[in-house]
This record gives sequence, structure tokens and C-alpha cells, in this order.
Amino acid sequence: MFIIEEGHSVLIENTERYTEWKDLKIDNRSKRVYCCNREINISPKAYKILEFLVKNPDVVFSREGIINSVWGKRINIGHRAIDVHMSELRKALKTDNYCNMKIRTARSFGYSIEYMNCEDL
Repeated sequence: MFIIEEGHSVLIENTERYTEWKDLKIDNRSKRVYCCNREINISPKAYKILEFLVKNPDVVFSREGIINSVWGKRINIGHRAIDVHMSELRKALKTDNYCNMKIRTARSFGYSIEYMNCEDL
């Protein structure tokens, strides 16, 4: 599947078993996440948020947008719950500094997932 973003295409491979983007691989059956072939341990909700962000790389989503996409519109979740899960994802992706993925905060807007080049590390 190709996603077109501001004049360029980003390849997101989404098969029945895996969702992959850059160094990140999500096993949809076992619900495991790998970065650079190393497993990352995260909670089930953090997994769903990461899966959502990986399917929409470099796109900034508001807390409300993430809540609606991951939990659904009928659920009443506080915005701070998203902050807690984003903190968990940041910590998991940063472990041992081998993963080039980063959760970015767009101040006053929301969150996105980004790939960092070696010179950004």
C-alpha cells in the first residue's frame, strides 16, 4: 500500500501478518513489536497507538484524534491517558538507543511517529 504525503509517497507494507515501516515491524498475530529486529515490550493500548501511528507516519494527530481512532468515539478517556502511553512508547523506543523511531510532540497540536536518520541521533 502506498500513502501519498505532500507530494511524495511512503511505502507502508501491511500484510495480514505484519505491518512494517522503516526499522519497525509489528506482528499482527502475536501482537509483538520489533525495532531493528529487537523486541520492544509495550502495553496493549500502547501497541494499538503505535500501530495507528505507524500506519500514518509523519502525520500529527491530536490527543482526541488518537483517542477516537484507538478507543472509539463512544469512550470517555482523559487526554492525559494519551500522554502516559506516549511516554511509555518513547521509553520503549529509546531503550539501548538502537531504534531510529521517535514519538514527536507537535506542541499544541498532538503527536506523530518519525524516523530519525543517523545524523539526527
